[in-house]
Amino acid sequence: MAHVAVLANINGNFPALIKALERIEELKEEGYEIEKYYILGNITGTFPYPREIVKSVKSLIKNSSVKIIRGEYDQIIAQAERPDYIDSLGIPGYLRRALKYTWEKLGHEGREFIRDIPIYLVDRIGKNSIFGVYGSPLNPFEGRVLPEQPTSYYEAIMRPVKDYEILLVSSPKYPVNAMTRYGRVVCPGSIGLPPGREHRATFALIDVSTLHTKFVEVEYDKKIIEERIRNEGLPAELVKILYHGRV
Repeated sequence: MAHVAVLANINGNFPALIKALERIEELKEEGYEIEKYYILGNITGTFPYPREIVKSVKSLIKNSSVKIIRGEYDQIIAQAERPDYIDSLGIPGYLRRALKYTWEKLGHEGREFIRDIPIYLVDRIGKNSIFGVYGSPLNPFEGRVLPEQPTSYYEAIMRPVKDYEILLVSSPKYPVNAMTRYGRVVCPGSIGLPPGREHRATFALIDVSTLHTKFVEVEYDKKIIEERIRNEGLPAELVKILYHGRV
């Protein structure tokens, strides 16, 4: 059974990423042939493990077939020549502090790695062409695709890239698998950024032959992340996001 693993919204959450990768290895042992990985943006972001994330992703690239695109927070890091740039953005103060922390901890080499990540993903799954973007096809970073919408909504989202069989997006953070007359819209969910209170690290497996999409959930220990947030002196709002999905 040949599959691709699709991950998104790691968001600097290293414990969640490790649990997801461990589960993928278990799936391989269970007979799933996972021939490549897609990572659809926001490898960095709110939570305080930027260096560990970059090191892990580099290792994944070295040992597997991996394609990565930027997310909205990756884009901010890529654009910031200095951390002062982040202060100029119209985003909440707690997020500015988190992203400045990420900028500083990544160092020059880590920031260069982020700057080298492309914005769009164009590839093939078996005989099917795919298009991937963090936000939406017409607005790669600020665009949003909503979960649990009627088919007509996803047809409108898919229309600009209707030459592709699958559109992969990250912005809903919730899993989406919507079939339209133009093609399939898939969001793999979120590895590290909780979209709601009861969050498990979630990723997708797509069957190369049939395009059947399966979502896999994995538990991770949030207490470890909470302690890291507090020890690093980061805003208390990040703890609220960790447990509740919002401030």
